Amino acid sequence: MTMGAIREVSTGRILLLEPEHLVGRAPSSALRLAERYVSAQHAIVRWTDAGWELKDLGSRNGTYLEGARIQPGKEYRLERGARIAFGKIEQEFELIDVAPPQVMAIPEDGGEPVLAEGDLLALPSNDDPRVTIYRAADGGWLLEQPDESTTPITNLQSFQVDGRLWKFCCTEQIPKTTLANPFLELEVRHLHLTFSVSRDEEHVELRVAAGSAEIELGARSHNYLLLTLARRRLADAAEALPETTCGWVYQEDLASDLGIGLPQLNLEVFRLRKQFASLGISDAASIVERRPRTRQLRIGTGRLTIVEL
Repeated sequence: MTMGAIREVSTGRILLLEPEHLVGRAPSSALRLAERYVSAQHAIVRWTDAGWELKDLGSRNGTYLEGARIQPGKEYRLERGARIAFGKIEQEFELIDVAPPQVMAIPEDGGEPVLAEGDLLALPSNDDPRVTIYRAADGGWLLEQPDESTTPITNLQSFQVDGRLWKFCCTEQIPKTTLANPFLELEVRHLHLTFSVSRDEEHVELRVAAGSAEIELGARSHNYLLLTLARRRLADAAEALPETTCGWVYQEDLASDLGIGLPQLNLEVFRLRKQFASLGISDAASIVERRPRTRQLRIGTGRLTIVEL
């Protein structure tokens, strides 16, 4: 995955660029430089529709681009390989990647950022998804904590995961898509899922269809979780329950039925969502819905077929 990045020339240290990358001595700076010749809010490197740009914020000792001091308050377009210095020309940074910034969460204690994959971001990691951030159908972003409600989250908003403070970074633009993928822009509720289940239930294959388009997702360990949720939703529908009430199950009960703990359950849910995100489904996280403040889950579509082999 490529994204905007600069390299500190003297040390070789590489820094990923946030959409609005503040440089200065202030604690809130994305690139914090402790030297006295650097102002508290010295300059900003910002992503725009035209690419990356640099602006000096009225610093005392100036900002330099290719060895020349730039005019405060004026935007300067940056090309790959551009050399930038803040307050002192000898301490240079080089723009080594001009790709757009990626959606990410940055720990405010100075740790490494965590990047989103397929419009899904798990924290503190993909292997331990205690909190998930994902793109909603309307293009915005949602922060989901399994034990709490799902809430909107915006660029530069801070939040906590197990007492650690993080900052969410994203561009306000919705990524362009390609028409080559027939599943792009579809919502989960329009998908038809077919489960092919072996007699001993150790082998569960999954096929996804939307209109005339079909794709085989093969057999994955997390398919059994989705199968369990599909059976619950079909059973409730067979009893003529209202659609909005069909399929919900408490996550503790689901984990118990599957013989796994809650951390493993959250990991399996994340893997399912990631798999559907790879298809380009616009609301891939909805393949497993969470009911706010109830600790309940259900499969996100009622179009289900189960074939016993």
